[in-house]
Amino acid sequence: MRPVILDSTLREGQLYKIFSREVNMQIAVQLAEINIPRIELTVDYPPRTTHEDIACIVDALSPYDVEVVMHGRAYQRDVEAMSKYDIEGCALYLAPTDIHREYKLGGISYEEAVRRMAESIELAKSFGFKYIRATVEDASRFYLEGPAGIEKLERLIDFLGDVGASLVSVPDTAGMLSPTQAKDFVSKIKQKCKTPIACHFHNDYGYASANTVEAVAEGADEAHVCILGIGDRNGIADLYEVVAGLEDLYNIDTGVKREAISKLYEKFSKLTGIRPYFSHPLSKEARTVRAGVHQSMVVKMPKGYVPEKKLIYDFNGSLMFEATPYLSHKIVEKLLSKYGVKDDEAKKITEILASSASSKGRRLLPSEVREILVNAGIPVKMEEISSLFGAESAYILIRLKPQFPASKIISELITWDDVESIDEVYGDVDMIIKAKVLPSDDNVVSRLKKAFSGVVEDVKVLITD
Repeated sequence: MRPVILDSTLREGQLYKIFSREVNMQIAVQLAEINIPRIELTVDYPPRTTHEDIACIVDALSPYDVEVVMHGRAYQRDVEAMSKYDIEGCALYLAPTDIHREYKLGGISYEEAVRRMAESIELAKSFGFKYIRATVEDASRFYLEGPAGIEKLERLIDFLGDVGASLVSVPDTAGMLSPTQAKDFVSKIKQKCKTPIACHFHNDYGYASANTVEAVAEGADEAHVCILGIGDRNGIADLYEVVAGLEDLYNIDTGVKREAISKLYEKFSKLTGIRPYFSHPLSKEARTVRAGVHQSMVVKMPKGYVPEKKLIYDFNGSLMFEATPYLSHKIVEKLLSKYGVKDDEAKKITEILASSASSKGRRLLPSEVREILVNAGIPVKMEEISSLFGAESAYILIRLKPQFPASKIISELITWDDVESIDEVYGDVDMIIKAKVLPSDDNVVSRLKKAFSGVVEDVKVLITD
């Protein structure tokens, strides 16, 4: 049976960064367009958040074949608030573990916690929700207590299922499980319980995605993820890492458009300013080969160092290189073969480039590579260099005319392929754009000045390595 991927970027992810209504709607639509089957939102909490804040996202998703699930406490107020939306499901959470009952829930008994969960499920049933998820917050702590704890949890899961829960979520709320433990945790539950379960793993030790993949492989019915794994503290499982891991490594079909996730992440970064960290599988660094011996192999056979499915789905078959002290002469030979440069001459030029990078203490910028080659009498074009070493990156600082809303520019800029991220800031400038400055007269800087000439007062460009 296919596991269901539930994306919680617009619920769990909002604990990391609050997005505007417009951004929330765009994220929701992008998730729906890559076939995420369930999308989770947080119920409104007036006056902190309003019905309109959430309703606009529900409306944006209405044309799509996606289940909208609303998350809230296992309390009457939250269930009644959820019933006012045209949605398929609700998710009701409460923590029945000793530590949470004592320090968060005012010292209520275990029996009282279970009663509250059951009553909220009964209320949700009366409103006709098709999907009712009971979340046993901090569930992994029962497992860590040993056999008695896991047996107690197993009884609770099936009790909640009998009351009317469609499935029961068993989160690792404090992020305490290793992948081996997560696998054993889910395996034990699936062996004993008839009620479907959902897995929601936090990333306190960096294992959230691995734990989720292991849980699904052991039969978890629903897996919770966020774009870039964002969420409370250091987040939960990452959408890409879970879906790509299941599809590519375990041959488990998730129904999500695997080939579209990379583009989703690009759009998300532009909308939110949240960029993939350097070790993320979709970061710029992930497609950049630096070691000389690796470069010499990748020129001939890229999948010798990079998984073939990542090359196909994520990197469009191409990788980037850097001109560092470790540069391979095979890269230089590939770049300059049309100019008749081969073997020994390529090695000599490589030594010059590598020595220059060593003296600067950093990689050479594409423009610096070209300058060295032109000085050596090779009229190489900037476009040729960019094809191997990438375009130069720049921070573009923009000051707008007073009172002009930056959002009007952002909605246009996020559609530009060479724009990587946009941040609204306060001070001497109003926006900072990170972009690739391509070698053409129609690069991002010239287009920006032309497109927004009436509202941009000043533009500064800072090239970065």
